[in-house]
Amino acid sequence: MNLMKVLKYVGGSIIDRPLEIIDNQLKFYQERKNAAQAQQLKQEEAQFIQNLQIENRKRNAEIDDMIASKEVECNAKTVEIVKNYQQAMAECSVSISDSLGRMSVEVRRAAHDLVQEKKQAYQQMQYDANKKAMEQLEEIHNKFPEGSRAREIMEEAIGRQINGIVENTVGFIKMIDEDFRKMLDNIDNITKSSMDATNQYILPTFARSMTGQLQSSSNMNMVKY
Repeated sequence: MNLMKVLKYVGGSIIDRPLEIIDNQLKFYQERKNAAQAQQLKQEEAQFIQNLQIENRKRNAEIDDMIASKEVECNAKTVEIVKNYQQAMAECSVSISDSLGRMSVEVRRAAHDLVQEKKQAYQQMQYDANKKAMEQLEEIHNKFPEGSRAREIMEEAIGRQINGIVENTVGFIKMIDEDFRKMLDNIDNITKSSMDATNQYILPTFARSMTGQLQSSSNMNMVKY
């Protein structure tokens, strides 16, 4: 496995991909007002998601080329993790768009703030991990000859670090996807509770009012007779 090439690809593409996806989605919906039922927005949403899927397929083709060119063929675990990454990007990107499309303007602002807060921590952790792995790999190449057992053992450790970076990337976009779903669930629950409370107050009052009106009408009829 050519670890240097893989590390450069991970640091230059894989780490940043979920950030690009989420930032583009937030921008798309921030530029549009709360018009989730408008036909034009529905059409624009469909086109946006289609473009997102096309972009994901392009990225996946790059990764497939990297695997096919034997850059990672020696590490089956890395291949498995990268494939999981591809699937997560495809599924979560569509799910996140669906969540954002169902949010009001105010909730989208809260979603934006949430992403900005978590993005900073994610970037710092991932960039530091990638930089550290790169520095360690360069040191290994300078100290140990190619083909030596010591170098192979240390490169295996770097490979595990790469796997961890990719897994953290998958974890990040899944976390944002789950956070957005929870935000929607909370809103739905609050709305339902509010409606239930309103019904509990209004319906008995309405029933009493109607009963009073019926009784009044009945009394008036009795007086007439």
